[in-house]
Amino acid sequence: MREDGLTLVEVLVALAILSVGLLGVALMQITSISGNTFSREMAVATGLGQDMLEKLNALSYGDSALTGSVSPGTAHPTATDVSNGLAVDTGTNNIIDERGLTAGPAIYTRTWNVIDNAPATNMKTITVTVSWTERGATLTTRLITITGVKVQS
Repeated sequence: MREDGLTLVEVLVALAILSVGLLGVALMQITSISGNTFSREMAVATGLGQDMLEKLNALSYGDSALTGSVSPGTAHPTATDVSNGLAVDTGTNNIIDERGLTAGPAIYTRTWNVIDNAPATNMKTITVTVSWTERGATLTTRLITITGVKVQS
């Protein structure tokens, strides 16, 4: 009587093919997780930048937080901005978490710059910059910049 079955070689070949397939799926999963992490951090940074721009646009035209600077990089927030509740600390020390608070994983820095009479007279160009160190194996500093215009009414 003849018995049909798989030989040891056939089983080993099938396991090798299965292993290669599972390894490919695992690598795709790692790439997907990295992409999702970056997307989340970018979305949070964009939201924090937009939130700051909206807060600044809601202020009166002459507010101290909208004091224009002569050269880009003259950092807001200042001590006055902190006392007015617009920031938690001055300059690039204004480090916050994804909710805009100082508690939790503090990884985002929000600063802004204001240029008077740009793009025209009685207008102020507000540029909000949000920077963070990307999580993961490589410590890469990322930043986004959001720009708006405040018009004197």
